[in-house]
Amino acid sequence: MERLRRHPVLTTLIAFAVAATAVVAIAAAYGFAAFGNAWTHLDFAWLVLAVVAQLLAIPAYVVSYRTLVSFRGGPELPWPLAIRFVVAGFGPSAVGGGFALDKHALHAVGDEDVAVRRVLGLGALEWALLSPAAWLCAVALLIVGGSPAMPSLLWPWALLVPAGFAIGLALAQPRPRRRIEAGGGRIREGLGTALEAVALLVPLALGWGRCWRAWFGTALYWTFDIASFYACLRFIGLRLGVAEAVLAYATGYALTRRSMPLGGAGVTEVLMTFALHWVGVSVPAALAAVVVYRMLNFVLPAGPALAIRSRVYPLVAAANDGREPSGRARRRAAAPLRAFQR
Repeated sequence: MERLRRHPVLTTLIAFAVAATAVVAIAAAYGFAAFGNAWTHLDFAWLVLAVVAQLLAIPAYVVSYRTLVSFRGGPELPWPLAIRFVVAGFGPSAVGGGFALDKHALHAVGDEDVAVRRVLGLGALEWALLSPAAWLCAVALLIVGGSPAMPSLLWPWALLVPAGFAIGLALAQPRPRRRIEAGGGRIREGLGTALEAVALLVPLALGWGRCWRAWFGTALYWTFDIASFYACLRFIGLRLGVAEAVLAYATGYALTRRSMPLGGAGVTEVLMTFALHWVGVSVPAALAAVVVYRMLNFVLPAGPALAIRSRVYPLVAAANDGREPSGRARRRAAAPLRAFQR
């Protein structure tokens, strides 16, 4: 892992190769001719919308990221530094995933335990908004009826999301959480830390006046990214209902792209393709739409992520080695973007 971190270009190329292998394998299984035919009714106006939505998703996430990091006395990240952390975490060169990079980067500018909670809190906040949206779509499709989506996809979303929230929030209370952690072992300790992140959602909700930017930024991020995903479907010529598109998107991101190693290379291509198939899209057409979407949110961020990495990596390397980052490394990472551009 450390060797890969020291060779970001190689890591990026490996991620691209893994993603391409997944795409070729699916295309081969279902026929290259059918995959090629999926590209015969392109609407480029939708592609423009997909690109714009992707560009807007990043600053929306930065707003949420910066607010959550500073919550309850956390470090107040300068805007340039927050932007670099986010962009670097979305790139495929993040070997352990964006959240792993966040953990080390935030550790370098603050306390390690606080960094872990903030990172897990980011993941909890993401799913605290995406899963209810998917639940609402599943319930609506079950009530209205006539959807091409498989019932075996709709019912788990409709039933398990409320149950999951209830169980998660109940176990995240201090007494049940301490009982889980008291059992010892890395699994129980990790579960306790995850539940502590879930518990962070309660003060985030109650402290709306101070935390609304975190909720608003995450909601905007999901809105823009789902809009980009839907625009990619329309670019290929697919006319999928919005509810089905949201459900396929949420199912394809069983783990969000920031939580997966190498930007979810391979895993996301497979899951999203078959999630679209489960809501009524043929596999070749679904694969074509996913290829376009991943070109925008996986391949294109690779360049900026590699360029920014030179500013972020000294902080990450110091945290990995248990060292205090030098003042020069801190100043360089947080330098204004105009200086970086020069």
